Amino acid sequence: MSHQTSNSTKEVTAKARVRHVTTGVHPIVFEVGLGGAVWFITVSWLYFAWGRHVDLALAVATGFFIMFFTLFLIMAAGIIKDPRWLQHRVNFRKFLRSDVPTYTGKMRGRDALIEITLIPVALAFAATIIGLAWLYLQ
Repeated sequence: MSHQTSNSTKEVTAKARVRHVTTGVHPIVFEVGLGGAVWFITVSWLYFAWGRHVDLALAVATGFFIMFFTLFLIMAAGIIKDPRWLQHRVNFRKFLRSDVPTYTGKMRGRDALIEITLIPVALAFAATIIGLAWLYLQ
């Protein structure tokens, strides 16, 4: 009985160690965020580049793209020499369960992924849906 308890304790301890690994933000997170911004601007140009309301729609879409890209560059320039960036690398699956140090404290990798990519990807989906409605209604 004690042997079985010892094995289960070791498994729980091993799982806890995996969860509390500290790592930097995985590069895929930035690629997804930037990909969402590129998707947004591409969809906007494809759907809204025709018609009389082109100027405002494309100016807004291009402005959002420039904003996301600039924020990405500012963020990258600000953290390039940060010691938290130099954390050991793990694969993406382990990153999602690991702890990522941030300015306000540690957060799970999954939460960092959501926080960084939510707005660009949500805007890309919204632009796609609005663009499809725009084409359908014209």
